[in-house]
Amino acid sequence: MELTTSRLIIRPWQPMADAQQALDIYGDPRVTHWLQTAPDPSIQATQARLQRYGARTVNGLGVWAVIEQAIDRAIGSLLLVPLPNSDKTNSDNIEIGWHFRPASWGYGYATEAAHAILHYGFTDLGLSTIHAVTTQENIRSQRVMARLGMEPWGITTAYYNQPLQLYGLAASDYSSGQLESMADSTASISAPLT
Repeated sequence: MELTTSRLIIRPWQPMADAQQALDIYGDPRVTHWLQTAPDPSIQATQARLQRYGARTVNGLGVWAVIEQAIDRAIGSLLLVPLPNSDKTNSDNIEIGWHFRPASWGYGYATEAAHAILHYGFTDLGLSTIHAVTTQENIRSQRVMARLGMEPWGITTAYYNQPLQLYGLAASDYSSGQLESMADSTASISAPLT
């Protein structure tokens, strides 16, 4: 799967070629803090991570690289995968999520990439609902979820063995035209959003 927006390309991770740029994401404690994992200690650890991400690409779902076209650089990850139950088995609920290097925070990239994945999930995959989860303290991600039109559904302890804020968007509430116009408005942003 490969998707293109006005500023981004979303494509499969290439573990060997992309590992150094991915280390800027997964080697940074400001990112891994929200994932509740330790930063990747080496390029080899990041290559292994990207290989695991590649293995999760099944039935149109997966974890993909987000490339900023202007600099031809991987700046983040976008995922559309089953939410894991507390016992680490896959639930029937599909999660959208994103991880971006701190240098790319605040420019609307997560929102722009996630719009493309929502469109793909609803129109190409025919998903009925897409979920998102985050810690209650991760206000930045919650703002992205709100910009995507996702609704807060309360606190859940069903996933990742911790209380999380659950968001959701049903296909019946999805408006691709509205999301596309919102994505267009983020494309012209040249300074970080606050």
